[in-house]
Amino acid sequence: MKIVQVKKMKKNYKVLFDSGDELIASEDFLIMAHLFKDQEFTEEEFHALQAQSGYDRGVQLAMNYISYQLRTKKEVDQYLKEQEFSSEDRPKILTRLIELRLIDDRFYAESFVRTQLSLGDKGPKQLKQKMKQKGLDDETIEYGLTFYTKDDELDLAQAVALKLNKRIHHKSYRERLQKIRMGLMQKGYDTSIIEQVMQQISLELDEEEETVALEKTGEQLLRRHARLPLAKREQKVKQSLYTKGFSLEAIQIFLEKERENEE
Repeated sequence: MKIVQVKKMKKNYKVLFDSGDELIASEDFLIMAHLFKDQEFTEEEFHALQAQSGYDRGVQLAMNYISYQLRTKKEVDQYLKEQEFSSEDRPKILTRLIELRLIDDRFYAESFVRTQLSLGDKGPKQLKQKMKQKGLDDETIEYGLTFYTKDDELDLAQAVALKLNKRIHHKSYRERLQKIRMGLMQKGYDTSIIEQVMQQISLELDEEEETVALEKTGEQLLRRHARLPLAKREQKVKQSLYTKGFSLEAIQIFLEKERENEE
C-alpha cells in the first residue's frame, strides 16, 4: 500500500492510500510514523498504524479538552465517545492521561469543593449531588467533602440566610422564616446547621415593618379581587394574608381601615 496524498485538515492530516484506504493523523504522529507521499506499507502495517493513529489522536484531543479546565474521568470518556472513539480505544487513552496526571478525580474533588467554598453558596448535600453527576465515585466524593468543614458550612449558611432575608424583607415575619429555612434546605445544608442558623440569625419581628408588608400585600390582593362583592372580597383577602403568615388581628385591623376609606 502506497501513500498517494497527505492533506492538511483544520487540526490534523488526512493520509490517502492507493488502495482507497485513509487514516487521520496528528502532525506528531505523521512525522513519527514517516507518513509521507510514496511511502509504502504492508496491509498489516497499515492496520497497526490505523490503531496507533487513533490512539494518538484521542490523546491529543483529550489533552486539548482538558487544557481549558479540570475534567473528571467520566467527562473525558464522554467527550471521547462523542468524538466517536471506540470502546476499545477510550480506556487506553484514559489510562495514558491518568499516568500523565492529567486526569485525577481525587484532585478534581478537592479543587471543586475548595472553589465552591470560595465562590459558591451551596451546602454539602448539593455539592455531593453535583460531584455525583460529574461521575465521581462515593469514596472520592467523601474525600472531597473533607475539605468542607462544619465551620465552613455554618458560615456559608448564615450568609445565605441573611441574603435571603434581605431579598424578602417585604414578606411577613412567619413567611420569611419559612422561606429562609426552605432556601437553606434547597441549597443542601444539613438539618443541624439549618437549626443553628435559624436560632442565631438576627431576625426579629418588627411591628412597623410587618404592618407595611401587610398593607402592601393586602392592597395588591384587594385590587386583584376588586370585582367581587365586598364580603367575598374581604374573605379572599383575609385567607390569602393569613396563608402568607400575617396575624388575624392585624388582618382585621387592615380590612376595617380599608372599609372606612371606601366609605
